[in-house]
Amino acid sequence: MGDQPRGTPPDPEPRPSSRRRWAGLRLLGIDSGGTTRRARLWAGDQIAAESVAASASVPAAGPASAKAALAELLAGLHLDQAAPLDAICAGSAGLSVPGAERFLREQLTPLTRSGAVVIVSDAMLVLPAAGLAAGVAVICGTGSVAVGTYRDRAAQVGGWGYLLGDEGGGYWIVREAVRVLLGLRDHGCPPGELGNELMSSTGADDLAMLQRLYYDQPHLPRHWARHARLVLDSADPAAAEIAAHAAEAVAALAAAATQELNPPALLPVVLAGGLLPSAAFCHAACRAIELTLPGADVRVLADDPVAGAIQLARLAVRPGG
Repeated sequence: MGDQPRGTPPDPEPRPSSRRRWAGLRLLGIDSGGTTRRARLWAGDQIAAESVAASASVPAAGPASAKAALAELLAGLHLDQAAPLDAICAGSAGLSVPGAERFLREQLTPLTRSGAVVIVSDAMLVLPAAGLAAGVAVICGTGSVAVGTYRDRAAQVGGWGYLLGDEGGGYWIVREAVRVLLGLRDHGCPPGELGNELMSSTGADDLAMLQRLYYDQPHLPRHWARHARLVLDSADPAAAEIAAHAAEAVAALAAAATQELNPPALLPVVLAGGLLPSAAFCHAACRAIELTLPGADVRVLADDPVAGAIQLARLAVRPGG
């Protein structure tokens, strides 16, 4: 999620007259985050098909594996080769890596009738998915990032990747849990409920093995991030403290993005990402933002971000229509 915002999306909510004009369009939206990739086909004025698969980006998996993974995702939509798509929008993590955007464009352009392919950071899908043209979106997934738009201004805060940042993201949460457990061991304390749950989930016999596993696979953020929900939902007091710090980090991202945009009034803040199904964390993150930005309209994205990709694909066919 370390990509710079690419432009300010126009108003994504179609007016009644424009709904009639784009009812016959065939649109493809793709949301490719750090862990999961989702595709949605829009045809006949409705969702025609959806497909979900594990994410496999060029930087993480290499061109051959990434191409196979994208083909698998698209196969789940059962696209009609005789009916080319009017436009495609793909929101992807890792676009700052050389070749990542070119790869997506080369793979997707042949599927369209006009070559209308929009490539944006995955975080840029959240606001249009929420029906907003201005606001701040905070992603709490494998990593963390805040992006915002207001009029002709765009901002991004965070999204530096798991080695340099991503505070409050899934990988960060699990790493903090491992650090806490190792600290307990150093002071002769038992691992507690959190330690027992995390060792069981990772297949580690003891903390020494958990530490060894972590160092064997430090370069796989999504592998470790999948245990974040376990940490967030644990009844262990140590886990509650980690979750509180994660919520504070998310609130700091929202506040920093708002400050960068410098709007005359507070903008809506929309939360999205794979950590939000944890009810305790979702509540804590919303509360932390409300305390940091008093009076802000804090929302949790109701639809999948891929809905924003469909909206941006529509605008690529008929800008502003």
